[in-house]
Amino acid sequence: MTTEFPFTPGASFSAADAHRVGISARQLSTAVAEGRLVRTHRGWYHVPGSESGRRAAHVRAATVALAEGPDGAIVSHRTAAALHRLPLLHDAKVGVRPAHLTVPRRSGGRRTPNVVIHPAPIADPGATTIDGMPVTGVARTIADLARTNGFDTGVCAADHALRVGMLTLDELRDEAERHRGRHGALSLRRVADFADGRSANPGESLSRCVIARFPEFEPPELQTTFFRPDGVFVARTDFDWDGRLVGEFDGKTKYTGRAAEGEDPGEVAWREKVREDEIRALGIQVVRWIWSDILAPGRLRRILREGLRLLEHQPGPIRARRVLTRA
Repeated sequence: MTTEFPFTPGASFSAADAHRVGISARQLSTAVAEGRLVRTHRGWYHVPGSESGRRAAHVRAATVALAEGPDGAIVSHRTAAALHRLPLLHDAKVGVRPAHLTVPRRSGGRRTPNVVIHPAPIADPGATTIDGMPVTGVARTIADLARTNGFDTGVCAADHALRVGMLTLDELRDEAERHRGRHGALSLRRVADFADGRSANPGESLSRCVIARFPEFEPPELQTTFFRPDGVFVARTDFDWDGRLVGEFDGKTKYTGRAAEGEDPGEVAWREKVREDEIRALGIQVVRWIWSDILAPGRLRRILREGLRLLEHQPGPIRARRVLTRA
């Protein structure tokens, strides 16, 4: 007889929960071997459900951490970011375990295979509940990321939150003030000063972080719109330096994401080539880069420098109309 599991698909439950409804350890092991049950962590399981992927895994990890963690804990840091659907740099490499919790005490931080405990004040006006779990608010979550995971991670999360309206710059700056004097507060302040909701995706956000480390390049304008002298729209570009050099980040969905239903992605790529030719016809040099270039900053620097070099052998720009998008 096949064992039935009266638990929500995708949600974690403990061996103790199973025993309370009459399911034995042997039945659990058999179900795991047959693929009808997934062993989440030691002593924890879930019935495979329609919701899968990394966020669902973060939810399960947070469930286990809260069950095993101290009273009064709240989901925070990278785990909270995943629950808020904020982008996380290197998430696949870091993994979903251990989950991160913050507890309202001055000391007593610890780490186990399932949980990292951060002792800290929890005062957070934006704290919320997600999937039935207490979670730090968006501003506090970004602050924790910036303080503990660094500038790049904080910027990618903050840019996304600003772009989709999850928080405002004033809210982020107020949060930075609340953390003044804490470990990592300088990194958080830099994130609050640098974050920009005009970045369209994490690749563009990380590009800005990397470019900011190149002293020979001024900060680029974002999402600049160019028109021909007769007023005809030409393009909106990712990055722009003085209307002379523009940069485009090519994510893997750059072209396919612009294809209409049933449209050949090759046609989209052709339109992109025509668009780039029209930009160059205005006397503007175009450079492109991809994820691997951002992750090897020396390559991105060479790409940008080559763009500047080519400008030296190019006639001056046509008097195109350039419209800047303001933050």
